[in-house]
Amino acid sequence: MAGPSTPRSREDQKKRKREQNERDGQAKRLRQKTKTAGKANGQKNGNTDADDLRDGALNVLSQLQKNLTDDQIETELVKLGDTESQEAGWQVSLPMGGRMADIDPIFAENEKYLIVTYNTSLQIYSVAESLLIRRIALPVVQNTYAEKSSAPTIVATRQSQLKPDFLWVACSDGRVWRVNWKKGTGVYDEFRTQSQTALDLSVASIEGQKKTTEVLYVSEGKKHAKGEVVAYSGPDFKQPTAEVLFATKQVDQAIHLLRSSPNGKTIVGATKDGLVVGTLTPESEWEFFTFDTTDIICALDIRVTHSKDNSLVLDLIAGGARGAIYFYDDILRKLQNLNGPKSKREALTSRKFHWHRRAVHSVKWSKDGQYMISGGTENVLVLWQMDTGKKDFLPHLSGSIENIVVSLTGASYAIHLDDNSAIVLSTAEMKPSTYISGIQSAARFTSTPKDLLVKRVWSVSDEVRHPVPAALNPAEPSRLYVCTGTGQQSMLAGEIQSAPLLQSFDMESFRSVSKQALARTQPTDVNITSKGNPISEPRITHVSFSQDGRWLATVDDWQPPKRDLEKVAPEAREQFVRERREIYLKFWSATAGEEHFALSSRINSPHVTSRPETVLALAADHTTNRFATLGDDGTARIWQSKTRQQDGIASKDNAGEVLHSWSCTVAVGLGGNVGADALTTTGETTGERSGSLCFSEDGSTLFVAFGHSNDGGIYVIDTKTGEIRSTLENMWKGHIRRLQVLSPYIITLSDDLRVFDVVADELQYGLQLPSGRNATAVKEFSHLAVDRKSRTFAVVVPGGQASQLAVFKPEEPALLCVRRIPHRITSLVSTGSSSGFVAVDDAAQLWSVAEASDPAAVALSRPLEDMQLDGEPVAADVVLDDAIEDEEMASDNEQETEAANGEEMDLDDDDAQLAVINRQKLAELFDAAPAFAMPSVEDMFYKVTGLLATKPLGS
Repeated sequence: MAGPSTPRSREDQKKRKREQNERDGQAKRLRQKTKTAGKANGQKNGNTDADDLRDGALNVLSQLQKNLTDDQIETELVKLGDTESQEAGWQVSLPMGGRMADIDPIFAENEKYLIVTYNTSLQIYSVAESLLIRRIALPVVQNTYAEKSSAPTIVATRQSQLKPDFLWVACSDGRVWRVNWKKGTGVYDEFRTQSQTALDLSVASIEGQKKTTEVLYVSEGKKHAKGEVVAYSGPDFKQPTAEVLFATKQVDQAIHLLRSSPNGKTIVGATKDGLVVGTLTPESEWEFFTFDTTDIICALDIRVTHSKDNSLVLDLIAGGARGAIYFYDDILRKLQNLNGPKSKREALTSRKFHWHRRAVHSVKWSKDGQYMISGGTENVLVLWQMDTGKKDFLPHLSGSIENIVVSLTGASYAIHLDDNSAIVLSTAEMKPSTYISGIQSAARFTSTPKDLLVKRVWSVSDEVRHPVPAALNPAEPSRLYVCTGTGQQSMLAGEIQSAPLLQSFDMESFRSVSKQALARTQPTDVNITSKGNPISEPRITHVSFSQDGRWLATVDDWQPPKRDLEKVAPEAREQFVRERREIYLKFWSATAGEEHFALSSRINSPHVTSRPETVLALAADHTTNRFATLGDDGTARIWQSKTRQQDGIASKDNAGEVLHSWSCTVAVGLGGNVGADALTTTGETTGERSGSLCFSEDGSTLFVAFGHSNDGGIYVIDTKTGEIRSTLENMWKGHIRRLQVLSPYIITLSDDLRVFDVVADELQYGLQLPSGRNATAVKEFSHLAVDRKSRTFAVVVPGGQASQLAVFKPEEPALLCVRRIPHRITSLVSTGSSSGFVAVDDAAQLWSVAEASDPAAVALSRPLEDMQLDGEPVAADVVLDDAIEDEEMASDNEQETEAANGEEMDLDDDDAQLAVINRQKLAELFDAAPAFAMPSVEDMFYKVTGLLATKPLGS
């Protein structure tokens, strides 16, 4: 589209065209609706019907020009939806997964279960099989759509001392819940702390003269107030008795870490510049001691033993924010002696262990007290021998260590890693026996990283700054591929959000299958510069699978951080960064049965002028294996593969597969927008331009939206010849987020939503969308995806820290489904082989949106409790694997009795045998499909009996 001679005349001409098109489109649309309504109602007065349509909808083009508030727009959007049809039709699943909180996991029932605290739920896993047994949602977020600079977060989870089936969960806004994790009956018995704050929680049981009482120690602290340790007790905790045990001398000196002995007679806490030690005297009075430390304490553990004279011995280890670990042996006796005779006074000295480069994230005592275990950002588990200071290492973990837990028997370590995973290690062999992993995409920080408790030369963003590229594989619809990094902190550190890895996640089993580096990474070795800055890694900006799932196309982008350009002249820094920018288009072969992709071709700077230009969009053809890219150089390119040959013979790899190479077959310049360098003549910058593209359903046409905010044009390109067939004006406004095609409709998501009928050459309808207070967030986290199976499309618009999701049909603006998600959606994907949509939010949760009656809909895995597979066997002659060891450990008398019973049974039936069923086999059988898509009862009966049946004995 050639531009006029001057910028002013060009803008005037576009404005006249836009106004004329709006009037024509509105009139044409209203005439069509008037004619249809008149035929249906048998009325001749078309003006009345047009007035009714205009008054009852927000979808007419003229309504797009109204200045409505976000609340008014949301109200109108909800009115468009039919509640009854939503309940019977499309449904949004409960969220699954989440981000593991910085809270110690809990071993339960003799290390049979592992309880992991997430930012929004409690999840109970089987240690033996790594299967999710139960998920208990926690009502953490209350106001789900407003701007929340300080949203409440879970700060502590502790197991009850008197009733191990219960957990105490504390929230930062002072709410405390008691949860029955074994029954999964939900959250109840809630009470609030007296200050309506909570920083940490510790649970103890104190023995009285008549009975043992459970006491909750809560550290509280408001802004501009003193920090306190408050003890809560009561018969049912609905209205507990509160007693302030300790208060700091200064304001804004809260106790952010709190530990107590199991009997509740010793309390240890940490402030920003010291430690607090308290003990219960024989007179039932509390005595507290405070002393300063040389570092901010960010990890704490205590060990309580008794000496030969039966006096209490308190050994304390504390991890500092600068990497040191401080060991205080018998600290309580030394503190008490400070008030005694001079002959007994001892200096409060500590033994210092220093290996970690940054903060010590977690430190714990071993069972026997001979070792301590620590971890931090180095991805290394360190075991310290206390007597000699000798260190043993378990290196190359998949992420930074956040939490370490030693089981009660000392036989296992539970380690929570920064990449949203947890492992259980045996202390004897240091080999993992359990692995738990969720979605590892970038998530919102709910607390300050421990490394930033002291001033650093680098910083970490609290929020996700860019959408997370994701895709579903058409060949394996249950596999979700999400771009991620080497850890939460490494992804959000620095100027640019990094994501060089691709995680493969199985939604049916809800497990991470694999993780592959698609760009340059610095996982563990030398990942910081000489000045202490983390080395920046590339970010994968686009991913897309081919129509048969055999090829994967990715785009990764990297540029040198500005902090490394201190010696470059200020006026040349921006140009220096642009010239050294690295942008790669890569094509990967996805071989069936292989977990990892093989790189087939790499295109350096697929869009380039005098410098590499941003790749704005990547799209796959739905009919054949080819891709299209749109660059900020104003060019659309189509990429196809061809067989790689040498001397006329097809080249093959070691497995005998034919090798392919990818190249550009069609390049189309988009009118006067060709070349970013040309913008300097008009005084415009490339950063103001946006674009998106999509193939038609038959692959014959490529639709490209590209330009500045005032352009609004879509180019219709013939994919064979590269000829621009036509240009559609006034199709989008502002910043174009996404363009999709659902024949014969073109759907654009920009500052508003528009559905255009290409055949009728008219606007079908348009919807005004909430603008939000954060324009950047609205631009980055607005999503559009189409489902060609159900002929629907989904739209996500952010608002505050939440998002609003809606499902439409292109024929009419009635909402099929509308749901307010209490988190910001970072990814929205669909696949051609199954129906529905999958969304990922900034809490690393998965949401599925599907039609309830569609058996081909996308389904997420469910906990075993939801499938009724978490209970005991229902048949007396069925023995699960878990019971085999118990049977072998039976006493001699029991064995004789069982043998006698066995002989009696042999008299009745010589062929009777015990059937052994693996619990995982049952899980795979009942979790093969959602409830509405399960096989018939008869088929399920035969499958279960097939597991029970035993092979006949040989003759």
